[in-house]
Amino acid sequence: MKKIILLFVFTAFISCETKTVEVVKPAGEWLVGNWTGKKMIPGPEEDAQTAMDVIMGYADKDFELMMEKSADTVMFFPEKGGEIVELVKPFDDFLKSLQEPYDSIVRTPYNVYPIRPEGSDNFTIVTVPFTEIRYAKDGSVEKERVIERFWVVDGKVVRVNKWAAELNWTLK
Repeated sequence: MKKIILLFVFTAFISCETKTVEVVKPAGEWLVGNWTGKKMIPGPEEDAQTAMDVIMGYADKDFELMMEKSADTVMFFPEKGGEIVELVKPFDDFLKSLQEPYDSIVRTPYNVYPIRPEGSDNFTIVTVPFTEIRYAKDGSVEKERVIERFWVVDGKVVRVNKWAAELNWTLK
Protein backbone atom coordinates (compact mmCIF):
# COMPACT_ATOMS: atom_id res chain seq x y z
CA MET A 1 0.00 0.00 0.00
CA LYS A 2 2.86 2.37 0.88
CA LYS A 3 4.43 1.64 -2.51
CA ILE A 4 1.20 2.51 -4.32
CA ILE A 5 0.82 5.81 -2.43
CA LEU A 6 4.50 6.59 -3.00
CA LEU A 7 4.14 5.79 -6.69
CA PHE A 8 1.03 8.01 -6.89
CA VAL A 9 2.79 10.96 -5.16
CA PHE A 10 5.90 10.49 -7.32
CA THR A 11 3.78 10.44 -10.50
CA ALA A 12 1.92 13.55 -9.38
CA PHE A 13 5.22 15.44 -8.91
CA ILE A 14 6.58 14.35 -12.28
CA SER A 15 3.42 15.36 -14.11
CA CYS A 16 3.45 18.87 -12.60
CA GLU A 17 4.52 21.46 -15.12
CA THR A 18 6.24 24.63 -14.07
CA LYS A 19 5.45 27.74 -16.05
CA THR A 20 7.92 30.54 -16.38
CA VAL A 21 6.28 33.94 -16.73
CA GLU A 22 8.43 36.68 -18.22
CA VAL A 23 7.80 40.11 -16.80
CA VAL A 24 9.06 43.12 -18.72
CA LYS A 25 10.77 45.46 -16.31
CA PRO A 26 10.38 49.09 -17.39
CA ALA A 27 13.49 51.28 -17.25
CA GLY A 28 14.53 54.81 -18.06
CA GLU A 29 12.06 57.59 -18.66
CA TRP A 30 10.65 59.58 -21.56
CA LEU A 31 11.49 63.21 -20.76
CA VAL A 32 9.65 65.41 -23.29
CA GLY A 33 6.50 65.46 -25.38
CA ASN A 34 3.41 63.27 -25.29
CA TRP A 35 5.09 60.43 -23.41
CA THR A 36 6.65 62.55 -20.62
CA GLY A 37 7.09 60.52 -17.45
CA LYS A 38 6.52 57.15 -19.12
CA LYS A 39 9.01 54.35 -18.58
CA MET A 40 10.57 52.56 -21.54
CA ILE A 41 10.13 48.87 -22.38
CA PRO A 42 11.60 46.67 -25.12
CA GLY A 43 9.96 47.11 -28.50
CA PRO A 44 8.98 44.46 -31.03
CA GLU A 45 11.58 42.59 -33.09
CA GLU A 46 9.61 43.43 -36.25
CA ASP A 47 10.38 47.13 -35.76
CA ALA A 48 14.06 46.31 -35.18
CA GLN A 49 14.04 44.38 -38.46
CA THR A 50 12.40 47.31 -40.25
CA ALA A 51 15.26 49.59 -39.18
CA MET A 52 17.86 47.01 -40.19
CA ASP A 53 16.19 46.61 -43.59
CA VAL A 54 16.41 50.37 -44.16
CA ILE A 55 20.04 50.58 -43.01
CA MET A 56 21.20 47.70 -45.18
CA GLY A 57 18.87 48.68 -48.03
CA TYR A 58 20.68 52.03 -48.26
CA ALA A 59 24.11 50.37 -48.38
CA ASP A 60 22.87 47.89 -50.99
CA LYS A 61 21.14 50.62 -53.05
CA ASP A 62 17.84 48.79 -52.57
CA PHE A 63 15.72 51.95 -52.59
CA GLU A 64 12.56 49.99 -53.35
CA LEU A 65 12.93 48.14 -50.03
CA MET A 66 13.53 51.46 -48.26
CA MET A 67 10.30 52.88 -49.78
CA GLU A 68 8.40 49.75 -48.70
CA LYS A 69 9.56 50.15 -45.08
CA SER A 70 8.90 53.90 -44.92
CA ALA A 71 5.78 55.94 -44.28
CA ASP A 72 4.54 58.33 -46.99
CA THR A 73 6.53 61.13 -45.32
CA VAL A 74 9.81 60.65 -43.45
CA MET A 75 11.55 63.36 -41.44
CA PHE A 76 15.33 63.02 -41.82
CA PHE A 77 17.68 64.75 -39.40
CA PRO A 78 21.15 64.56 -41.05
CA GLU A 79 24.36 64.64 -39.08
CA LYS A 80 25.41 67.98 -40.63
CA GLY A 81 23.67 71.16 -41.61
CA GLY A 82 21.15 71.39 -38.79
CA GLU A 83 18.19 71.34 -41.18
CA ILE A 84 15.38 68.81 -41.13
CA VAL A 85 14.79 67.20 -44.51
CA GLU A 86 11.19 66.22 -45.21
CA LEU A 87 11.15 63.26 -47.59
CA VAL A 88 7.88 62.56 -49.39
CA LYS A 89 7.46 59.35 -51.36
CA PRO A 90 8.87 58.60 -53.77
CA PHE A 91 12.22 59.89 -52.48
CA ASP A 92 14.51 57.39 -54.18
CA ASP A 93 16.00 60.22 -56.32
CA PHE A 94 17.16 61.93 -53.13
CA LEU A 95 18.75 58.69 -51.92
CA LYS A 96 20.45 58.14 -55.28
CA SER A 97 21.89 61.66 -55.12
CA LEU A 98 23.44 60.89 -51.71
CA GLN A 99 25.09 57.80 -53.17
CA GLU A 100 26.17 59.34 -56.49
CA PRO A 101 29.84 59.94 -55.49
CA TYR A 102 30.31 56.33 -54.32
CA ASP A 103 30.96 53.00 -56.00
CA SER A 104 29.87 51.13 -52.90
CA ILE A 105 29.04 51.51 -49.23
CA VAL A 106 29.67 48.88 -46.58
CA ARG A 107 27.80 49.07 -43.30
CA THR A 108 28.62 46.90 -40.29
CA PRO A 109 25.98 47.16 -37.54
CA TYR A 110 27.07 46.45 -33.94
CA ASN A 111 23.61 45.89 -32.48
CA VAL A 112 20.00 46.94 -32.82
CA TYR A 113 17.68 47.72 -29.97
CA PRO A 114 14.02 48.69 -30.10
CA ILE A 115 12.39 50.52 -27.18
CA ARG A 116 8.96 52.00 -26.72
CA PRO A 117 7.16 54.01 -24.05
CA GLU A 118 4.93 52.01 -21.75
CA GLY A 119 1.39 52.14 -23.04
CA SER A 120 2.37 52.50 -26.69
CA ASP A 121 1.23 49.76 -29.00
CA ASN A 122 2.35 51.25 -32.33
CA PHE A 123 5.38 53.53 -31.68
CA THR A 124 8.95 52.25 -31.32
CA ILE A 125 12.35 53.90 -31.34
CA VAL A 126 15.06 51.70 -32.84
CA THR A 127 18.73 52.60 -32.38
CA VAL A 128 21.47 51.07 -34.53
CA PRO A 129 25.17 51.94 -34.14
CA PHE A 130 27.34 50.87 -37.07
CA THR A 131 30.48 51.59 -39.04
CA GLU A 132 30.18 52.81 -42.58
CA ILE A 133 32.94 52.63 -45.17
CA ARG A 134 32.29 54.49 -48.41
CA TYR A 135 34.37 53.72 -51.47
CA ALA A 136 34.30 56.80 -53.70
CA LYS A 137 34.46 56.74 -57.49
CA ASP A 138 37.67 58.81 -57.33
CA GLY A 139 39.40 56.01 -55.37
CA SER A 140 39.24 57.63 -51.93
CA VAL A 141 37.79 55.87 -48.90
CA GLU A 142 35.70 57.49 -46.15
CA LYS A 143 35.14 55.81 -42.78
CA GLU A 144 32.62 56.82 -40.14
CA ARG A 145 31.10 55.62 -36.91
CA VAL A 146 27.37 56.20 -37.18
CA ILE A 147 24.34 56.00 -34.93
CA GLU A 148 20.93 56.11 -36.56
CA ARG A 149 17.75 56.28 -34.54
CA PHE A 150 14.51 55.36 -36.27
CA TRP A 151 11.00 56.26 -35.21
CA VAL A 152 8.72 53.46 -36.33
CA VAL A 153 4.95 53.96 -36.24
CA ASP A 154 2.61 51.16 -37.28
CA GLY A 155 5.58 49.26 -38.72
CA LYS A 156 6.77 52.12 -40.98
CA VAL A 157 9.74 54.48 -40.53
CA VAL A 158 8.53 58.06 -39.99
CA ARG A 159 11.75 59.68 -38.74
CA VAL A 160 15.50 59.08 -38.90
CA ASN A 161 18.06 60.90 -36.75
CA LYS A 162 21.71 60.45 -37.74
CA TRP A 163 24.90 61.12 -35.80
CA ALA A 164 28.33 60.47 -37.27
CA ALA A 165 32.02 60.81 -36.40
CA GLU A 166 35.21 60.05 -38.28
CA LEU A 167 36.64 56.58 -37.95
CA ASN A 168 40.43 56.48 -38.01
CA TRP A 169 41.08 52.84 -37.15
CA THR A 170 40.50 49.61 -38.99
CA LEU A 171 37.92 47.07 -37.86
CA LYS A 172 39.24 43.61 -37.15
